[in-house]
Amino acid sequence: MTMSYAIDRVAVIGAGTMGASIAAHLANVGIPAYLLDIVPRKLTPAEEAKGLTLEHQAVRNRIVNEGWQRCIKARPANLFAQDVAERVTLGNLEDNFDWIAEADWIIEVIVERLDIKQQLMERIEAARKPGSIVSTNTSGIPINDIARGRSEDFQAHFLGTHFFNPPRYLKLLEIIPHQKTDPALLAFMKDFGTRVLGKGVVLCKDTPNFIANRFISVVGAYTLNYALDNGYSVEEVDALSGPVVGHPKTATFRLYDLVGLDVMAHVNRNLYPAIEHDPYRKELAHEKSTALIEAMLERK
Repeated sequence: MTMSYAIDRVAVIGAGTMGASIAAHLANVGIPAYLLDIVPRKLTPAEEAKGLTLEHQAVRNRIVNEGWQRCIKARPANLFAQDVAERVTLGNLEDNFDWIAEADWIIEVIVERLDIKQQLMERIEAARKPGSIVSTNTSGIPINDIARGRSEDFQAHFLGTHFFNPPRYLKLLEIIPHQKTDPALLAFMKDFGTRVLGKGVVLCKDTPNFIANRFISVVGAYTLNYALDNGYSVEEVDALSGPVVGHPKTATFRLYDLVGLDVMAHVNRNLYPAIEHDPYRKELAHEKSTALIEAMLERK
């Protein structure tokens, strides 16, 4: 029997750069979203000065509140209009995890560690309603590995949905099924991603970093390495690696600024051990560029 799908409410788990901006884009297209993140384990000096405790609601929701505030203040703007923010409800993963049961689609957007993602999926499985869609926004961890150990129903309704930062402006949405993803769900998500979210949907195989990040990581690393080895300036690199060669105006360094240098560095670190036999793997571990990126991140 073929199952029909509908998405009227979404739960986004993880209020970092990507999670919060995905929630914002859902709000943009009229879909109410829950945005959840972890509870802090330590008070800030400001919280201590106010006499707050770890049990105070403002403290317990501090991480999700800060993530959402960064999102709505970001430029270019993540929201179509400020009142759209009312469609996003903030909470934490201890007090409000039961909200998961109300969601038709649950999107995981947490740290890129397989063990932590698997632990979260176990919790989601216990809380979700039967038939709800669960997806991961991982940029490259195998979808099959994240789904391992879950029930047949969970695995049938699980897939990868890889957005790009910022989701409001970057059109690509990679959809990555795994071995047990329901074909009807895959067809629904392709249509939903295109018709409702306004995305250009590309189906990907479950390979390291899928398609776009695999390409961007290696080409970007090669370009940066070549520039450092041959003395090209930032302006020269972007002039030569943008529209003149059929690439977007963001070129190389403007793309790093848009996506976030920290995000790009993290993607590259995850990709390197996963492509042992790729002849271009060495570009991800170039001594000069690695040192430069680490130094820039330390000064952030």
